[in-house]
Amino acid sequence: MRPVFLPWLQSVWVNRLPCAGRFLVLVAKGYTRTRGWLHPNNLASLSDIKLGVREICGIAGIWRREWSVSQQELALMLEAIKHRGPDGEGSFIEKGLGLGMRRLAILDVANGHQPYVSEDGQVVAVYNGELYNYPALKDEVLARGHKLKSGADGEVLVHLYEEYGAHFLDRITGMFAVAIWDRKRQELMLARDRIGQKPLYVLDTERTFAFSSEIKAFMGMDDYHPAIDERVIPSYLGHRFAPAPHTLLKNVTKLRPGEAMRIKRDGRKERWIYWEPQLEEPDSHGELVQWVDRLDSLMREVVTSHLASDVPLGLFLSGGVDSSVLTALAARSHQGDLDAWSAAFPEEYPGYDEFAWAKRVADQYQIPIRRVNVDPAITPDRVRELAYILDEPMADPTVLPLDGVAEAASQVNTVMLSGEGADEIFSGYAGYGEVESLRRLRRIPPFVRQWWVNRGLKGAGALKRASEPIHDRYRGVGFTFDPGEQMSLLRPDLAGLDRTAAIREYWENHEQISELQAMQGFDVRWFLPDDVLLKADRIGMHHNLEIRVPYCDHQVVELALKIPLALRRMRHYDKRVLRAMAERYLPKEVVYRPKRGFPTPLTSLLAGPLYDMAYDTLTDPGFYAQGWFQPEAVENLLGQLASRSPAAARKVYALLMFELWNQELVGKGRARLTAAAPQSPTVLRSPQVGQ
Repeated sequence: MRPVFLPWLQSVWVNRLPCAGRFLVLVAKGYTRTRGWLHPNNLASLSDIKLGVREICGIAGIWRREWSVSQQELALMLEAIKHRGPDGEGSFIEKGLGLGMRRLAILDVANGHQPYVSEDGQVVAVYNGELYNYPALKDEVLARGHKLKSGADGEVLVHLYEEYGAHFLDRITGMFAVAIWDRKRQELMLARDRIGQKPLYVLDTERTFAFSSEIKAFMGMDDYHPAIDERVIPSYLGHRFAPAPHTLLKNVTKLRPGEAMRIKRDGRKERWIYWEPQLEEPDSHGELVQWVDRLDSLMREVVTSHLASDVPLGLFLSGGVDSSVLTALAARSHQGDLDAWSAAFPEEYPGYDEFAWAKRVADQYQIPIRRVNVDPAITPDRVRELAYILDEPMADPTVLPLDGVAEAASQVNTVMLSGEGADEIFSGYAGYGEVESLRRLRRIPPFVRQWWVNRGLKGAGALKRASEPIHDRYRGVGFTFDPGEQMSLLRPDLAGLDRTAAIREYWENHEQISELQAMQGFDVRWFLPDDVLLKADRIGMHHNLEIRVPYCDHQVVELALKIPLALRRMRHYDKRVLRAMAERYLPKEVVYRPKRGFPTPLTSLLAGPLYDMAYDTLTDPGFYAQGWFQPEAVENLLGQLASRSPAAARKVYALLMFELWNQELVGKGRARLTAAAPQSPTVLRSPQVGQ
C-alpha cells in the first residue's frame, strides 16, 4: 500500500517552498531503496505528486568539420550560462560535435536529464523552453510506437523529428530553442520559437560553428576573440537594440523568431523562416462583440496552458489592463495559490507608483500582492552588472524595475506570468495613434505643408512626418536617435547605416499594406523579440525565474493581426477588443484608465544616483579612443541631464548601456568566466549645466 503522506506534503509544502520539491524527490529516492513502493523508473508518472519536468535552461554547442571538440571547451561554455540552469548539466560529444545544456529543474526527477536520445541512438537533442501542447504531443509519439524515458516535455522532440523531419516545428506550440543532431545524416539543425521568446545565437567562423542561448558562452571557446561590428552601431542607436539577425559582434548572429537552420555534412548552411506573422490586410468583417468572443475564448485556453506548474506560481501585476486581464483569467483557472508582485518607486519619484490599482485587481480576485520598492536596487554597480547580464546592449530602461521586482519574486516563486506583448499585438502604443492624425494632415496640399515646414511654424514636425513614407519615418517603438542626430554623434562614415538589409527588405515587401499593420508587424518581428522578450528572458533566467508571456502565444498574435483596423483603435481609445474583453472581468475604471508604461523615472535616475557613473563612463578617454562617437555631441547630451530632458536621458542611457556592455562582455570576455570583475570606484558629483 502506498503511504498517504506524499500528496499532503506536495500540496502543503512543495507548493509554497521553491526548494522543497527537490528535497521531496530525494526523500522519495531514499525511501525507494528500503521499502520498494516507489521505484525511480516510475517517478515521472506519479500524478499524485505531480513530478512533471520543464526544461527551462540554457543550451550550447560546437560543430567543426575538421577539428575536434574538447570536453573542457564545452564545459567552459556551459559555465558561462550556469545562471540559466544551476541544477545540473548534460553533454554529448562525438568527433567534431559537442552539445550541452544547463538545467533549471522545476522539479528534479530521476529521468529528466538532457541530451535526449532516440531509441536507436541516431537522433540527439538539447532544448530550452516549454511546450504548451506537450500532452497532445506525448499522446502522438506514444501512438506511433515510441517509448518515453521521462516526463520531460522536450523528450518528444527527438521522436517528432524522427517522424516529420524539420516539419516537426509546425506541430509544436510554446517557447523554445532547440538543437538536433542527426547522426545518420551527420546534420545539425537549430530552431527558435515563432515569436522569439527564447534566444539562440550562432557563431560562424572559418574554423568553427557554435550556438548558444547567450553570447557570453562563446567567450569560453578556445578560438573566439570578440570584436565589435561597428557597422551595426547605427542600427542600435536607431532602435535601442541590434535588430535580428545581426548582433554588435562580428561573426555572431541570432536566429530570428520562427527561423530554423541546418548545417550539412559538408559544411553547407541554410537558414529559413518556418513561420512569420501574416501581414496581409486584416479582416474587414465582424462586429466588436464577435471579435471579443473569439479573443476571450482563445485567451482562456492559452492562459490555462501557461498555468501548468508544479512549483509556486506568480504574476507581475502593474494594475494596467494587460496584466490585470491575465490576473483575472489566471485566478479563474488556477486551482492552487497565486502571488502577485508590483514594482513601485517611493514618493521622491512622483507619478511612478501604481500599486493602488494593482492592489484593487488583486483584492478583487483574492490574490495576495506584494509591493516592491525597486529603487534601492538601481545602483551604479547593479546597472553595470545588468549590461553583462543582458548579453546584448539594450537601451530599454524598464529593465531596471523589472530586475528589482524579479529578484524579490524569485524568493517565493519559480514561475511568473507577465503581460508583455499586448501593446505590440493589440495596437496599444501611442505612436500607433499617429497614423490617423497623419492621414488627416495629408489632406493639406503638399505645397502648403512644405511652406509651413520651411518656416518652422508650430506643428511643422507633424506636417513633415505626414510627407514622409512610412519606411523613412518609422523605426519602431524603441526609436532613440534619428538620422540627423546620428550624423552629429557618429563618425561620418558610420552615419546613415541604421537600416540593415533585413529591415530594408521588410519595408520593401510591405509597401502596399496599411501603415498601422506595417508598424505593428515591424514591432512584432523586431521590437518584441529583440527588446521586450530579450529582457524578460535574461532577467528571468538570472534570477532562476521562468517568465511566461501568454499574449505572445503565436495563436494570439495571429488572431490580433486579423482584427479590423477600425476595431483596433478609435481616436484615443486603443486596444479596443482587448479592453472590451476586459470589461467582462474588471471594473471599467481599471479597463479604461490612461495607459502607463512600466514605471521607470529614467530622467530622475540619470540626473541623480546614476549621473556620476554616466559622466565617468562617457567622458573617459577610453570611450572616445574607439573613434565611434563625437565627444562634443556626447558632452552636450550629458549637459542636458541637468535640465532633466527626457529625450537626452534616453540617448545618454543608450550610450551608457552600450559602453558598459563593451567593457564588461567584450573587454573582459573570458576573464569573467573564472574571476569576478573588479569594480572601479565612482567619484561623486552632481550634474551641472554645460557639463
